[in-house]
Amino acid sequence: MMQVKPSKKKFLLVAGETSGDLYGALLIEALRKSFPEAVFLGVGGSRMAAAGQIQLYELSKLAVVGLVEVIKNLAEIRKIFKELLHCAIVEKPDCVILIDYPGFNLRFASKLRKELPTTKIVYYISPQVWAWNSQRAARFHQLFDLMVVIFPFEKPWFEKNAPTLRVEWVGHPLLDRLLPNPLPNSQFSSNKIALLPGSRRMEIIRHLPILYQVAWKMVMKNQDYEFLWIAPNEELIELGLAHLGEKHLPEWLKIQIGYPLSHVSRCRLAILASGSVSLECAILGVPQIVIYKTNPLTYQVGKRLVKVPFLSIVNVLASEQIVPEFVQDNAHPDRIVPIALRLMEDEELRTWMKKRMKEVIDSLGSTGASQKTSNLIVDLLNEEKKEQPLHLRS
Repeated sequence: MMQVKPSKKKFLLVAGETSGDLYGALLIEALRKSFPEAVFLGVGGSRMAAAGQIQLYELSKLAVVGLVEVIKNLAEIRKIFKELLHCAIVEKPDCVILIDYPGFNLRFASKLRKELPTTKIVYYISPQVWAWNSQRAARFHQLFDLMVVIFPFEKPWFEKNAPTLRVEWVGHPLLDRLLPNPLPNSQFSSNKIALLPGSRRMEIIRHLPILYQVAWKMVMKNQDYEFLWIAPNEELIELGLAHLGEKHLPEWLKIQIGYPLSHVSRCRLAILASGSVSLECAILGVPQIVIYKTNPLTYQVGKRLVKVPFLSIVNVLASEQIVPEFVQDNAHPDRIVPIALRLMEDEELRTWMKKRMKEVIDSLGSTGASQKTSNLIVDLLNEEKKEQPLHLRS
């Protein structure tokens, strides 16, 4: 096990999803300004590794979603959980930063708090308990020294439902990446459509065949349309091709490997799996259609737990449906294609959607979320040691 000089700050970060990998990398870069010699270790992806984190595990080991999918991977997840907890106990980090991924991170925080009661624990990108399990928030003050939220309604929600929890709203980290350096429109295409089936294996398996059929049916209506399938890595592309059963893709479908923003910005429409990419498209002003399909059992359980009427975070923030959603059995090509064609051709509808998406983005606050979060963590670590942590007070 690696040993770090006592004078160096040590951070343990856990991100279990592609979006968390980006947010974690931005936060590491911000923290290095205050702690140039700090050591970062934990679970993340290629971006956190590039930012200098020592990877104990690659996030692909944890990137599963849904009840059935988690059960299938339970042995591997438990193994990682146990070994990561052991690492934390041995390394004794100055601060543990948990990034989204509540199914794993909430349990990890609970165990960690028992083993290292004085270690600072920060939850960055708070669990969406406002959508599915508000009762859990009541004990968060026992687990976390700081909860950092990214949506404006979350701080008042936590203040009401977890009044003893320290909560700070910093804005959304995606604004750091997009707003300061807007992407050029010089290569914008009036007939190109982005397909983003997701970043997890099961999302590719369930969504890509649907999107492929949507694309094929649209090309039958207009042969000028071009489609761009954007995937995080080659492994997911190989998986997708295997499930499509296609040895050679048609001329109208191209593949792009890598972070999607610069490519999506050149498209007239994006058809995507629900997730943070929906917000990214809204920031870029690209009209979108959101789909999602999961295991039937997972869907039935989730439908009974989730308390918000929308799946897309853009619609949740707007409190109304701005972008079309096609979920589970409704995620059928014959239902999606007419809406997609209209969004390609109806300028009035496109203008309305862009305007409403901009209003949602404007509500997210200013840029600087990563630096604000770093400043909060610096302040937390600089608090007088004699002050007893909140979770230990009677």
